[in-house]
Amino acid sequence: MRDLNFLYSCIILLFVTSCAQKDDDTVAPITSRTVMVYMAANNSLSADAYKNLNQMEEGFVGIDGKLLVYARLFGQQPKIYEIQHDTSPEIKSKVLKTYSDHDSSDPEMMKIIFADMKSLSVSHGYGAILWSHATNWAPANLGQWSTRSFGDDHFRRMDVQQLQSALPQGLDFLIFDACSMASVEVLYELRDVAPYILASPTEVLSVGMPYHQINSLLFDEDVKHGLTAIANAYMAYYQQKKGLEQSATFSLVDTRQLSALAHETAQLLSRNPSFISEINRNNVQRLDLDPSSPVKAYDFLDLFEKHLPSEELMPLKSAVSKAVIFKANTPTFLGKPITNFSGLSSYIPAQEESHLFPFYRTLNWYLDAGYDSLF
Repeated sequence: MRDLNFLYSCIILLFVTSCAQKDDDTVAPITSRTVMVYMAANNSLSADAYKNLNQMEEGFVGIDGKLLVYARLFGQQPKIYEIQHDTSPEIKSKVLKTYSDHDSSDPEMMKIIFADMKSLSVSHGYGAILWSHATNWAPANLGQWSTRSFGDDHFRRMDVQQLQSALPQGLDFLIFDACSMASVEVLYELRDVAPYILASPTEVLSVGMPYHQINSLLFDEDVKHGLTAIANAYMAYYQQKKGLEQSATFSLVDTRQLSALAHETAQLLSRNPSFISEINRNNVQRLDLDPSSPVKAYDFLDLFEKHLPSEELMPLKSAVSKAVIFKANTPTFLGKPITNFSGLSSYIPAQEESHLFPFYRTLNWYLDAGYDSLF
């Protein structure tokens, strides 16, 4: 029986390692971490995608790990690249796989891409970066209204629930190089994907993250330390810019604390039944600062601080401080001031946006955090 078990183990090991063979048929070693970038840029961001790919190549020096990029670029066949150091303006990284034309906003396609990246680079751990257009928790398609949660491929999109189903489980971290994804609604929906999510509650300028400065930080053995350093580098990159380009926010969230945050929110709302009638969202800090955004977003804590006494908010503030382990913002964003910033955004319903209500009611945050009382 021991011999049969040994033979079975050898067969399984052969199957797993064969998935990671390189072009020369040598078996690739298991790396410490692979970071997988899902770059859905078959849209207006295509030029910025090339810039970021060049930055990745420029900064990929002396790194123990692999950086794989699925790039769906306008006018190009979709490919998976293994990033390799290069300082020329061309993309010189190794192409590991080329695909026929497809829709990068199809969640089933996203599942296939992430599975392919994992098989092409067997690692002890994986991180993921989602790079594209995004607009918070918005439904993917809503008739006459132009909405989306993540992605944009010939005007096809996916909503946050489809995104959750498509993402690989057990990631070391998830980063959004995309607009408006540090909302309580999005983070709560994705809380089981990774223990840490780094995202912006406001929009993100199309330049995105400074990859030439942060590459090595993606592979820090201490995930929390590495992500905090990335957030600091991101903020420093934008703080040194001038005019409207000095616009950035970033939040690092411990998703294991989000259930407690939802519980405290629900308790607070249940203790204050008159809260709803007192809400004036015009007085709450806005975090959707691009006029074209299809979903209004407000600072999560400022919503409650503007309407409830401070002594009532202590449990909620404690829950926020445990969940948001890093937050930073420039003083203004696209010329508009940010005076209150908890690191999280939230939706506040208004009747003129009732077309969004049916979808919002399907989000986990709606019931778990007691937001059903706001509608």
